Amino acid sequence: MTRELLVETGWDELSMRQIAVRSGVSRSSINRRWPSKSELVFSAILGDTPDLTPFAGTDRRGWIDWVARGSRQLFARPEVRAAVPGLLLAMAENEQMRRRLWAVFSGPAVELFSAPSAADSAAAVDDAERDARAVLAMAAGAALFLSTVAVEDDTDEVHQRISRLLTAAVTDQPNSSSV
Repeated sequence: MTRELLVETGWDELSMRQIAVRSGVSRSSINRRWPSKSELVFSAILGDTPDLTPFAGTDRRGWIDWVARGSRQLFARPEVRAAVPGLLLAMAENEQMRRRLWAVFSGPAVELFSAPSAADSAAAVDDAERDARAVLAMAAGAALFLSTVAVEDDTDEVHQRISRLLTAAVTDQPNSSSV
């Protein structure tokens, strides 16, 4: 319901009352689970926990490719396009929510990318975690920028090139922290 209403009415007109009416529940029921419109919209768009299924059985190259493709898919969705301006403002105004969302949605994916092997040093694990967070930030940032500002370049070719560049930058370096 929330995603549909977001597309129909836009961020500014979307209200918790409207969502409650459309969903057939009381506003207080919604408020008990989601303390704000922004948290409800985040949950409607992203789910309560990240979907790690696309990462199953992938290596680092596959992980990077999925992050790039998944970011593009996310920012291409009409409800996400409608929500982005309001959600960016909400995160700027609510540091605690922003931190919690980044931790919840980046943490599990970063752990998959940077899972240490017995031979890895603590420094290598730290480097891998930084690489994973950097790839997430660059892929999501590129997808957001291309879907909102550089729409003329929001093409398969550009997105494939971004994925190849990210993959090369992270996987082709013997010590990616030296890049």
